Amino acid sequence: MKKKKLSKLAVIEIPYGDIGWGTSPGHEWEGVRSDIQHWKKYRELDDYRLCGVYTRAEVPYCVDELVLEQPVDNEVYLALAKKVSDIVSTHLEKGEAVLAVGGYCRDAVGICGGIQRAFGKDTRIGIVYLDAHSDMASPEITKSGILGGMDLNCVLGLSLPEWREAAYLEKPVEAGNVILGDFRNILPNEDDGTSELVRKLDIVLMGPDIFCDEQAFRAQVESLAERVDIIYLHIDEDVLDKKYAPNAWCLSEIPGPSVELVNKHIKTVMNTGKVAVFSVLDVYFELDENGQEAATLNAMRMISSGLEAWKEQPEIG
Repeated sequence: MKKKKLSKLAVIEIPYGDIGWGTSPGHEWEGVRSDIQHWKKYRELDDYRLCGVYTRAEVPYCVDELVLEQPVDNEVYLALAKKVSDIVSTHLEKGEAVLAVGGYCRDAVGICGGIQRAFGKDTRIGIVYLDAHSDMASPEITKSGILGGMDLNCVLGLSLPEWREAAYLEKPVEAGNVILGDFRNILPNEDDGTSELVRKLDIVLMGPDIFCDEQAFRAQVESLAERVDIIYLHIDEDVLDKKYAPNAWCLSEIPGPSVELVNKHIKTVMNTGKVAVFSVLDVYFELDENGQEAATLNAMRMISSGLEAWKEQPEIG
């Protein structure tokens, strides 16, 4: 697929939460529960605008705030996935690069659906998934029930087909085209039960020891770029050590990487010229806990690093 110079940026702001969304690990109820959580307080999105973060790409940009019409026709998580897919595909089809902010890991399903709609179902999509967790749980194996811990499992076509269908992700992403790091919460006794499943797949696993090796990370990213047409760079802020995001909802107690290292990895991915969508998610939580200012600052640092390095993007057609 041809590349072109980055010339326009679309920022998609997703102001909806998902605390409590998910399945019942004990099967007390069927399906997925979700509700409208439109978080309107002063939050990280306001600081992004105030501090001019979106200008760091040095190209014209627009801000498209996602609005979920109410009442929705079906479960909220399905309606939201469709809406995210709609907005992502619309902006990509206009030739714009897409930055998604404000949302949560569950939005990866809609984002991947939007990419596939814009570029075609036979497009080889690669995902660089930077997260302290694998997000590979399913309703059958989850011990937490958290929907935001199931999105990658869904994107790979292993569970929740109705979620993929709502996002228009017709063809699942191939596991071998996913880089997962640093996933330090994948332990034998982890709470989402995905360790065995993840290690059976072809996902490129970059645990904490490998993740901190810049050359090893670059080698894997360059290899991925050779075998895919497009890359989606997904960042859950809890990939950082807890001192950088102290109020994250699912924060890992295991020491993690510095924001400086993650910024270097972001630039490595951007330098491939194949990133179509970049997301920095799971930054704001509707909690009365200290630490939001640190989380917002470090999210701005990661977004800025990515935008400054984003010089090329895949071209449709």
